[in-house]
Amino acid sequence: MCPNGHKLTMFYEVYTPKVLKTIAERSKSDPSLRALDSRLHPHNEYLAYDRVHLDKCLVFSKQHDALDQDRLSRLRQPQNFHTWQSIYNELLVPYFFAKVFKLQIDFVTNPKRKGLGDFQVIHPEERVIVEVKTPEGDDPNLQGPDDTVHEGFDDDLLRPVFLDGARQLRRGNKNLIVICTQLCAWIHNSDPFEKLFYGQEVITAPFDPDVGGLVGPIDTKFVPNGELLRHRPKRYTRISAIASFRNDISLCRRFSEEAQQIQFTVFHNYHAVSQIEPNMFAGVEQFIPDTGKGRIEHINKDKSDFLIEV
Repeated sequence: MCPNGHKLTMFYEVYTPKVLKTIAERSKSDPSLRALDSRLHPHNEYLAYDRVHLDKCLVFSKQHDALDQDRLSRLRQPQNFHTWQSIYNELLVPYFFAKVFKLQIDFVTNPKRKGLGDFQVIHPEERVIVEVKTPEGDDPNLQGPDDTVHEGFDDDLLRPVFLDGARQLRRGNKNLIVICTQLCAWIHNSDPFEKLFYGQEVITAPFDPDVGGLVGPIDTKFVPNGELLRHRPKRYTRISAIASFRNDISLCRRFSEEAQQIQFTVFHNYHAVSQIEPNMFAGVEQFIPDTGKGRIEHINKDKSDFLIEV
């Protein structure tokens, strides 16, 4: 199935009949690969368009010399759906940056040392090293935590990939960690990231035990207990920013049968040694440091939804 005459090119170079057959056979006994098999053998129009977008991403990746043997092997012979989604995200995020923000991309292949990222953004004012991370998720069919449903802020899913990304960064670079959450069924917006990285609002109410009740108005205050703000001395200062990235049609505010729909928000690090200029992602929902006021400013609220047309 290929909708409206869209022809696949790189898809069939990467996924030969032999590779497709092998994945289909493995999916019969491995539930974690059934989701992948349904994307490679679409049975409805939405999945067919999803495969067209995969093809375009692969074309972009080949044009930028990103499809080295390591990436091709992980695309063709994934251990499970999570490992496939992880490598796809390593290609999809730079494709999104180039299509939407018109950024120049330089892929990193076979790095001989850590700190070079999965790809780099070449900007007139700076070079940004980008690490792409994909949490395993909370769906047991996708090999996530057993018998666990994360209905809270999903710290258990985000923190491990945050820490893994932080360990791979080198001092002196402008470093961006992109966390892709489409396998995390209960992460719908930026709230989990705000809580984990910055902190949270708590309710305060003066209570007098002698009176047995409240003796003043109920109020709220922000508690800066997130990973990027709470440590003394400061930690994670080599992280310039973290971004949330989600490719999930069911959670986007705008709906399109054909377009690839992305949610993207940037969370800057107040204590970063090397800051990323917010204008790199102009018009995007961002949380940026306001050092004059000593706080994080939320700009372009609700400007996190993007469409990539076929």
